[in-house]
Amino acid sequence: VCDPGQGLRVKTPCTRSSDTVCEPLDGYYCTDQHRGGCILAQKHTNCSPGQYINLRVDCCVSGQHVYKHCSGDSSTTCVQCSQSTYIDFPNNFISCISCTLCDEGIGLRTKQECQSSADTLCEPLLGYYCIETHGKNCRKARQHSTCLPGQYINKTGTAFTDTVCKDCSKGSYSDGSFTVCKPHRKCESEGQITTTPGTKSSDSECTDKRSHFLSLVAISLPALVMLGLALWVLYLSKKRIHRQENEIDLPSTPAQSDKDNHL
Repeated sequence: VCDPGQGLRVKTPCTRSSDTVCEPLDGYYCTDQHRGGCILAQKHTNCSPGQYINLRVDCCVSGQHVYKHCSGDSSTTCVQCSQSTYIDFPNNFISCISCTLCDEGIGLRTKQECQSSADTLCEPLLGYYCIETHGKNCRKARQHSTCLPGQYINKTGTAFTDTVCKDCSKGSYSDGSFTVCKPHRKCESEGQITTTPGTKSSDSECTDKRSHFLSLVAISLPALVMLGLALWVLYLSKKRIHRQENEIDLPSTPAQSDKDNHL
């Protein structure tokens, strides 16, 4: 039975297969529910003189804040947020929130200026990617990684992802700025000679066979001349020493001996 003395009335009458379902009377609210119905209700509180029914706690709309709270004979007074402040939700705040500053020191720049009903939107600087977000806003960014010589850019960095680098395979090279590694030059197939073999960070260096021969001659000739001069000097030196040794060992002649005795 739905007892009006308990603030109830019939919502669904009793049938052979189901019990009566009760609901609160007008001006009442349910305090005890059971099986989809209400078994006890209480009357709504009446506002005293000087009070009003607060149908909404949030008095001011987005972009405004409370200038003067409501009283017994007047409603809440709201005003627009001042410059460099905002509120992006209905509220009962007495002041607005300071706008976010997009700090270049943490890799940010302004994407959308602050408005009374929306905060500043920040985005990463060019060459940076976001590492900390709040909703659609970027709070902190970091510079994209730089690929080293011997690596290539496998995936270019975006505003939200870092650059991905990978090592070059054997027989190819990159200075770190290539999106693909380049194959080394094959000097022999070009009819040239390899002067410097390629590495993972540099290409092979080639030269013409004639140029290579002339360069070898140009490098070798001074050395050969110096070696020849050194051998010639050594030869002359040994020849002089040998002649002096022969003069010492040579016996005196008879004429020379008589002359010496006469003296």
